[in-house]
Amino acid sequence: MYDMYTATPEVSPRLERLCRNLADGRLSSRANARDLALKILRLRLRTLRGFLAEFILSFVEGLEITEKNWMKVLALTVLTFLLAVDLVHAQALTTIRVANIGGTSDHIQVAINGGIYRKHGFDVENIQVGSSATVVQSLIAGEVSFAHVGAVPVVAAVASGIDLKIVAVFINRFNYVMVTLPDLQKPQDLKGKTLAISRLGSGDEFATREALRRWGLDPDKDVRLLQVGLTMARLAALQGRHVQASLLSPPQIVEVQRMGLNVMADLTDLDVEYAHYTLVTKGSLIAENRPFVDRFMRAYVDGIKFYRSHPEVAIPYLRKFSKQSEAELRIVYENLRKRIREEPVPTTGGVQTIIRSLRTDKEKELDPRRVIDTSFLAGVAAR
Repeated sequence: MYDMYTATPEVSPRLERLCRNLADGRLSSRANARDLALKILRLRLRTLRGFLAEFILSFVEGLEITEKNWMKVLALTVLTFLLAVDLVHAQALTTIRVANIGGTSDHIQVAINGGIYRKHGFDVENIQVGSSATVVQSLIAGEVSFAHVGAVPVVAAVASGIDLKIVAVFINRFNYVMVTLPDLQKPQDLKGKTLAISRLGSGDEFATREALRRWGLDPDKDVRLLQVGLTMARLAALQGRHVQASLLSPPQIVEVQRMGLNVMADLTDLDVEYAHYTLVTKGSLIAENRPFVDRFMRAYVDGIKFYRSHPEVAIPYLRKFSKQSEAELRIVYENLRKRIREEPVPTTGGVQTIIRSLRTDKEKELDPRRVIDTSFLAGVAAR
């Protein structure tokens, strides 16, 4: 399904003429020199198809390495190295599907639009799904190859026996701000208030509870948690004063301030390792086709670097989904840029934070190393 060598590229007439001009004679062989040349050529031609591979191999098999023709073999060897790169790029793209939640994978789409994934041989379909649970379910069902999602439902799935692996962590801190009505100025003011969450079991519920604990509040006794829905629903509930506080994503900061609401705290300041946005795949895919996963990981990391270093591409993309001014969009972009890890190595600490919140003692014994696979980013220093 994921064979990267599926197409047979055509050799251009110019290259064909060059090869035929080089092969102007077939002589008896001297075994040692011939075998050396064949080893070099076969090493490089393992992934090629069609005329070029057949022609060069058949030519060298009948070629005597003498003072007169050793330059021909050298020229063919060098030519093969050069053509191998061109032909791999000429092969058909591998179609792949990645599931995500709304704006959590803007960097992927920007990199797709910028041609980064195509350079690595991928035609990526970036699919938006309604909730974290649905994203994980689509991955488990095999409907997508990768999921870009918060770690909470992934850890829960692994704890229940499902073989999923976090292979990258895009943001390894709480990527939320606590937004409140104007009269609430400090965390202790939240006591006795109603806080909106998307739903029970969600990443924002987990982060809300963790933040309240660190602020000295009991999330089960000191506040009321109300299931409201996704970001816009929670923002509307705040504006209508149906709730007094809610966690929202940093891109909403400009909007909430325009509404006169208060950004009480940035949860990044808690300095807690937390696998907020992750890239996940099935353990079975890693076992069955590791080169495929490794190639996608290289594309993914290059895509992150592209997003962070090309605001002139990223900001116009964000403008498609916002009525904010250019200056406001730049604030949103820079706010996200500083949170993005260019070297997205998964950490045990980012997963352990979630494991500690699992309900049963057995679940809390889960080894975080069962959840992550750092091998694809080996040699990259974690931040």
